[in-house]
Amino acid sequence: MVARCRRDGAIAGDWRAQLEAPRPVIRNPLAWCAWTLAALGATFMDRNPWLQGLLLLILVNVWLPYRRGRALHLRLGLMLGVIPVLFSVALSRFGEHLIVTLPAIPIVGGRWTWEAALFGASSGAALLLTVIAFGVLQSTVRSADLISLLPPLLYRAGTAFALSVAFAPKTVSSFHAIVEARQLRGQRSGWRSSPTILLPLLLTALEQALQYGESLDARGYGNRRRSRYRPISWAASDGIALLSAGIALLLTLAAHPASYNPYTNIVPSAPSILSVIALLLLAAPAAVAVIAREDHAADRD
Repeated sequence: MVARCRRDGAIAGDWRAQLEAPRPVIRNPLAWCAWTLAALGATFMDRNPWLQGLLLLILVNVWLPYRRGRALHLRLGLMLGVIPVLFSVALSRFGEHLIVTLPAIPIVGGRWTWEAALFGASSGAALLLTVIAFGVLQSTVRSADLISLLPPLLYRAGTAFALSVAFAPKTVSSFHAIVEARQLRGQRSGWRSSPTILLPLLLTALEQALQYGESLDARGYGNRRRSRYRPISWAASDGIALLSAGIALLLTLAAHPASYNPYTNIVPSAPSILSVIALLLLAAPAAVAVIAREDHAADRD
C-alpha cells in the first residue's frame, strides 16, 4: 500500500512537472522545421570553431526552456562528440604540433598531434550540434504535428511509421516487465526460457496493436477526406521565427565559408560577418520566448 502511494505520488509529481513546464511560444511546426533546417545548414556548411562555439551557445539557449528536466540529447551529443576526437587522435599520424608519442602499440601507437585532435573536435562538434538541433525540434513539436505537414500521399505512410517507432519502446518495456515478473515468481531465466517469454510478449504486442487499430478507427483513419482536429494557426512569433530562419539559411548559403582544415592551418580564420549574422538570427526563438515571458509577467502585475 505504501509502495502504491509512493508510485501515485511520483506519477502525480510527474504530471505536475509536465503541467508546469513552459509551453513553446512558437507553436507552428513549420516554423520549428525551418529553424531546424537553418541550424543544420549552419552546422554542416561551416566548420569554423568560433562559429561552432557561437552556434552551440545559441542552440543551448533555445533548448533550455523546453528541456523539461531531460538531458538525454545533451548526453548523447557529448558522447557522439568525443568519439571522433578519440578516433582522429588515435588513427591519424599527420601534423606538426605534437601532443605525446606512444610506444609501438598496434593501431594507437605513434605520434598524437594537436591537428588530429582539432580535426576530430570539429567533426564531434558538428555531431553535437546536430543532436541538440533535433532535440529542440522533438521538445517543441509533437510527432502528430509533424505528420500533419506531410502531403496526402505520404500521410498514411508517415502515420504508420510514427506508430511503428512509438511501438518499439513499448515492446522493450513489456519485455522487461515480463522478465521481472518471472524473476519475482522464482522462475529461471536464460535462453531456455525464451519460448515462455516470447509468447506473452507476442500476446502483449498483439493487444497493443489492436488498441492502436481501435483508436485509429475511432479517429477516422483511412477515410478519403482528411480532417483536422486542430488546424495549424499562425501567430506573430511563428512568423518571426520562420522569417529569421529563412534569412539565416540564405545568409549561410551566400557566405561561402572557407572550410577549416587544421592540418594546413591550425589557427582558424576570423568568421565572416554574414555567418555571424546568420547565427544570431537563429536566436530568434529564445528572444521571442524571453519577450513573451516578460509581457505575460507585466500583464499579471
